[in-house]
Parts: sequence; structure tokens; C-alpha cells
Amino acid sequence: MKLKVGHTLAGLVLATVGFSTHAENYYVGLKAGSMMIRVGGFDNAVNGGVNLGYAFGDYSNAPAIEAEYTGSVSDGDISINGVKGKWSVDTFALYGVYRFGGDLYGKVKVGYLNERGTASGPGGTFSGTDKGASAGVGGGWKLAPQMAIEAEYTRIESDVDFLSVGFNYLFY
Repeated sequence: MKLKVGHTLAGLVLATVGFSTHAENYYVGLKAGSMMIRVGGFDNAVNGGVNLGYAFGDYSNAPAIEAEYTGSVSDGDISINGVKGKWSVDTFALYGVYRFGGDLYGKVKVGYLNERGTASGPGGTFSGTDKGASAGVGGGWKLAPQMAIEAEYTRIESDVDFLSVGFNYLFY
């Protein structure tokens, strides 16, 4: 899984190098946080991710579109009736985003998410996929004209939420 995240990040970095001279209003970012699950016997997992976005105006006060991938960095533990295992979830989403404010800003997003969950234990490995609506809220701070940090809460599905912190580099 860590290799897949590394390849995705490398692809995004290489893609941005090619259009950086004409990349006005694009941004690329990294994020990490807790994938919080509300299912008995399951502990939280840690995910890391990358995002690529385009702002239709000033980054901290305009609508944007954003593609995001997150993958498991540290699987969550499962312990049910003495049986132990691990679980993880990978997500890929496309969001409509609106940031509002100035150097300190708020953020809301809504979009479509595809997820793949895996659980493993003594009985084997089980996986499944799901897709549907996803939404989030957060805030950020534009540290410099080309750098911003954000904190965000995202609803993945009814029993899974992602609480993350990230860094975005802006091609402005």
C-alpha cells in the first residue's frame, strides 16, 4: 500500500513539473490523518493522501475542483471476541470545494467518493468497494503566496470519518 501512495505522489509531482510554467490556479497537496470508524471492535487507522486541485480565482476565496486519493499508512486493529485482525480503507474522490475568507479561511466540500475496504484475520482477507456522496468542512491558513496548511473533517460514509491535516503548494 505504501508503494501505491508513493507512485501516486510521484505521478502528481511529475505531472506538475510539466505544466508549472502554465499552471496558474492549480495546487497540489499532501495530507494525513485518522480514519475514524464507528464499528464495535475496530480501532482507527491512519491514512495519508495526495490531492490535485484547480481554483477558479483566488485560492482562499473561490470555488475549486479537487481530486483526492488516500491510502492506509497504518492499518487499524480489529478485536472481536478475542479474534484479532487488521483493517484498512483506500479512497479516491472528486470534490467541488469552496474556500472563503482571506489568509485565514474556511472550507466546505462535497463530491463523489469511491472506497475500497479490507479486513484480515485468522479466517482470511475480505475486501469490498463502495461509492457515493462525501462531504467535508475545514479551515486553513495561507502561510505565504504559494503555501497553505489545512485541517479538515470529511464524512466518508455513515460509520467512517477522516480527520486530517494537510499542506498545499499553490502554482500562483
